Amino acid sequence: MLPYKTWKSVVWFLLTWLLTIGLLISACTNWWLVGPPDSDGETTHIGFFQDCSVKDVNKTVNGTELTQSLFRCNGIRTDFQSLMLLVVTATLGVGILSLFFLTILTLVYCFCDQLTACGRSFHTLAGIWQATSSVLVLIGVFLFPILWEQDWVTNVCKSSKIFVLGDCVPGYSLYLAIACSLLGYFVAGFSTSLDVKTFDVTEFGSMESLDTYSYKREI
Repeated sequence: MLPYKTWKSVVWFLLTWLLTIGLLISACTNWWLVGPPDSDGETTHIGFFQDCSVKDVNKTVNGTELTQSLFRCNGIRTDFQSLMLLVVTATLGVGILSLFFLTILTLVYCFCDQLTACGRSFHTLAGIWQATSSVLVLIGVFLFPILWEQDWVTNVCKSSKIFVLGDCVPGYSLYLAIACSLLGYFVAGFSTSLDVKTFDVTEFGSMESLDTYSYKREI
C-alpha cells in the first residue's frame, strides 16, 4: 500500500506540487515589475533571475538615423550590482530550490511504505521544511522594495525609489510569489497534522482481532 493512502495525504501531495510549480513559474517568468512600453511598443518587465533592461539603440528608418529605447533580455543575471541584490536573490533562490528538492522527495516517499515511523517522520520533516522555505521566499518578497532605487530597476521604472514604483506596476510573478509563500504555511501545517491522522498504530492480541478491526475499517 502506498503512503498516500487517504484523501488528505493526496491533497497534501498535490498542493506541494502546485506550490512548487507556482514558485518556479514566478522565478522563471521575470514579471515581478511591469514598466511602460519601449519604442517598439513591447512591454518592459524585470525580475531577479533574468537580466533585462532598456537600452538606446541607433536604427536607420527611411534613411534617417533614429535613437530608440528598446527592451532586451540577456539571459540569466550574472552581474549583481549590489550586495543587497545578491542577498535577496540568494534568499529567494534557496527558498524555491529547497521546495523543489522536497517535491522530488515526495516521489521518493511513494516507495517508503514499509515502516509507519518512516511515514510519520517524513510528514513532520516536510512540514518544517515547507514552512522554512516559505519564510525565505516571503523575506525575499518583503526585501524587494528596498531594491527599487537601484539602476536595474530605475532603468525600466524611471522615477522609482525605495517603496515607490515610479512608472511600474507589480507583475503577476510578484503576486504569484506572495500567494505561494502564504500557501506554503497552510500546506506545512496540513503536513504536520497528517503525521497523526494518516498513520494509526494499533496493538492486536490475535489475528482474529486484527481481522475484525480490518473489517470495521473497510465498512
